[in-house]
Amino acid sequence: MSIQQIGSSSAIRLGFGPFELNVGERSLRKANQVIPLGGRAYDILIALLEDAGEVVAKSELIAKAWPDVTVEEGSLRVHLSALRKALGDGQFGDKYIANVQGRGYSFIAPVTRLCVDRGRSSASAGLSNLPPALGRMVGRANVVREIQGWLQTGQRLITILGAGGIGKTTVALSVGHGALADLSGAAFFVDLSTVNDEKHLIGAIASAVGLGPQLVDPIAALLNFMRPRKALIILDSCEHLIGKTAEIVDYIFQNTPDIYILATSREALHVPGERVLRLCPLECPPEQPGLTASEVMAYPAARLFAERVSARRDHFSLGDDEAPMVAEICRKLDGIALAIELAAGRAAIFGVRNTVARLGSRLDLLKFGRRTANPRHQTLMATLDWSHDHLSEIEQVLLRRVAIFIGHFRLEAALAVAEEAGIDESEITGALGNLVNKSLIEVWTNSRGPCYRLLDTTRAYALEKLAISGEQDSIAERHASFLIQMLESNPVNFFDLDSTEAAVSAVRDHLGNIRAALEWSFGPSGNDSTATRMAAAASQLFLAKSLFVECRRWMERAIDRIAAECDPRDQMEIHASLALSLMFTAGNSERVRDAFKTALTFAERREDAYQQLRLLSGLSMYLHRTIDAAGSLEVALRAESVAKKTGIPEDAALADSMLGAAYYMLADHARAPKYLERALHRSPASRRFNATQYLFDLRTTSLFNLTRSHWFAGNLDRAAGYAERTIEEAESSDHPIALCRAYILTMPFYFWIGDLGKVERDLSELEKIAEKYSLEPFRAVAMGLRGRHCIGIGQTMDGMRHLQNSLEKLRVLRYEMLATDFIAELAVSLAKQDERVGALALIDQSIAAQLAAKRPLHLPGLFLTKGLVFLSGESPENASAQECLEEAMTLARQQSALSFELRAGLALAGIWINRGEVWRAHDLIAPIYNRFTEGLATPDLILARRMLEQTSAPARQAGRGAA
Repeated sequence: MSIQQIGSSSAIRLGFGPFELNVGERSLRKANQVIPLGGRAYDILIALLEDAGEVVAKSELIAKAWPDVTVEEGSLRVHLSALRKALGDGQFGDKYIANVQGRGYSFIAPVTRLCVDRGRSSASAGLSNLPPALGRMVGRANVVREIQGWLQTGQRLITILGAGGIGKTTVALSVGHGALADLSGAAFFVDLSTVNDEKHLIGAIASAVGLGPQLVDPIAALLNFMRPRKALIILDSCEHLIGKTAEIVDYIFQNTPDIYILATSREALHVPGERVLRLCPLECPPEQPGLTASEVMAYPAARLFAERVSARRDHFSLGDDEAPMVAEICRKLDGIALAIELAAGRAAIFGVRNTVARLGSRLDLLKFGRRTANPRHQTLMATLDWSHDHLSEIEQVLLRRVAIFIGHFRLEAALAVAEEAGIDESEITGALGNLVNKSLIEVWTNSRGPCYRLLDTTRAYALEKLAISGEQDSIAERHASFLIQMLESNPVNFFDLDSTEAAVSAVRDHLGNIRAALEWSFGPSGNDSTATRMAAAASQLFLAKSLFVECRRWMERAIDRIAAECDPRDQMEIHASLALSLMFTAGNSERVRDAFKTALTFAERREDAYQQLRLLSGLSMYLHRTIDAAGSLEVALRAESVAKKTGIPEDAALADSMLGAAYYMLADHARAPKYLERALHRSPASRRFNATQYLFDLRTTSLFNLTRSHWFAGNLDRAAGYAERTIEEAESSDHPIALCRAYILTMPFYFWIGDLGKVERDLSELEKIAEKYSLEPFRAVAMGLRGRHCIGIGQTMDGMRHLQNSLEKLRVLRYEMLATDFIAELAVSLAKQDERVGALALIDQSIAAQLAAKRPLHLPGLFLTKGLVFLSGESPENASAQECLEEAMTLARQQSALSFELRAGLALAGIWINRGEVWRAHDLIAPIYNRFTEGLATPDLILARRMLEQTSAPARQAGRGAA
């Protein structure tokens, strides 16, 4: 309700909350006490009240308050702050002015008229039969102004078009009341919903405008009566008599020059001169976490809900705790004004939380009601019954059948569920167009053509009709068959930039439908064949969208339903998808290996090279995570053999990446980079990780293995460069698995060079992603990395606790990739707490496991750690430490792991310096240091340089003394 709408001369007093505003006096009172308010603040308040419930731009507020002066936004904020302080905005839950980010401000509290000039109202009453306005209008002021503008510029025939309950009558009445002054009170309302026979249509219009019954030619009598007059006729709810109404409207429009007609309908009149305004749903708060009450109340759907609750329940104030629930209610009700008002009525009695829960039932949603309204507006069911009862049989059939679709659908989808003997394509196409024209189905066009959608309220109603019809299972089976065919005939690469976005979206947009079809297929009315085909077809979409938990659940159910006649391709896909989803959500169990091998057997029987490579890549990743170096090499060589047969460069790149990873695990730091570099060269950087194509992330895997191989080999600048590229490409892949692996396998390098700031940033991201996608193995690794970080910043006890918990989880999950790092960190920390026995037991157990499994990669680091354990605590054991450090250096030299050779050497040199054997320390470190050509600014090399400088003079003196 704006001040302009209610007439500046008559609406001199307005109320909101405990306040009373006298427009004429420019005074604001609260409990009969005048509230001091500056002129600018008062002008701002008036400007906000003129469009109460709407967003007023900052520029408009500045123009109203400073009409002849140029000021900055800061001045507006100062006076708004004063106004809010005067109103007590935000105190005790009272909210009046909302700041809508990037748009402006809105007055969000209910506003009421406190005084009306009775004389003018009575004068109008003699000519007008307009019913009272239907409460304060929310979110429609701009629409009302637009229609009023059309009327003022001579547009005499306007139809407000929209779905049932959207607010057409409310808008029409608001326009009518606003037009009374211009028309000397001659505005008439005709409720056509009460007219069931078109023969009575003329009589209803004549009666409304004050013309008595006519025995001969009533249309001529009506025209004669209206021709000399200037008036507005509102024809409400024309849709059920649309043909006859259009005919009469055309007569009136053509023969009465000063009669204005405003019609409301779910279908246009299609009369020459008609201007149509399609009334859209009220704007709803978006689906995003953390919305505050102020943010939610910036949307008209939420404001309408809050106002209608307030009208039924005193002192209702929306708090931040209930704001997301109100937003959900508005979205579920599609911004339909009637539905929101009915839900608000329930919330006023039973509370917001209870109302949200009840909206989960479509029957409850349709039965919310109010007894005092027009019969067709008492419940959503009644509103929709009104529309449904006036549909043709084919339209009713189509409406209930397309209700099976969640979200939008296309013509081919409608044909798939509706077409049958006796109902052909042309009939369905025509009926679909009619349902659009009657505002029961929405339509819009994108690059792929027209899209259709039922509002959720309409869909709930139509689904009830489908259940009553007895067709539910047959239509559900057609629905599932359509989706299976769509998925099987459109095998798109969801993360491939070469695939068109349209093709990708075409499949992704059906996720809700796919879930519904799976539920039906695996339910009591489904069958094994449909269930397994549906699961196999849907698996790629679940993997691509990182819905691993959901994918695992469906694949496990599908395996239980596989019959002997099940297509081998479907069996292969189900086992492969189970393996991958299980690996990322429950760890590296034997079930994962068995699932990969079963799927691979199917691929080999079919001599399907593409599937063989895809499955070998997944098995390689499994073996990488369990640190099975020999098994990883065997699988990589098999992949190389298959890739040679295909001759496809990307297949060769995949094999190279797998070979490089295997040689890295075998501690061959000379051979691994050659394969990894070649893999990157053969694989385009624009190619995103596609979990549906190769289960092995080629580029990210190659990059983090190059990072680690160069780090071990002492090429620290190159390692830093590859680490940075690893994260960059993983981030651009838009896939959580690629990003998690990038973080966990580059972070140890940043620990090594002491960049704890980078570790903290990456670790925080890793924790969020692993939590969001329920990736249990990565959550366990993140816990261990958090432990290392805590120890690095001095929080030793917390760090040790994190490491112990992480190692226990990783043991259960059989995820061993970083386990040795965590064991090493925990062992040294235990030793520093004088718990050397426990520390040595940890290290010795890990060393024994590596030797037994023939895993050489981590042995230099473990012997280095064992040496540091002997050096830690109150009673160092230098001899034992020296023995371990020398073994670490020997193993590192054998692997060309220069970084580990230097770190072990630095620890050993420290022992010798403490014993006074300075020259020996110098001679140990100098040749190792001289083999480094990069990374000279990293901590170990800085320490080595400092040690050489400190030992060089004594070393020379010792040498001269010996001579």
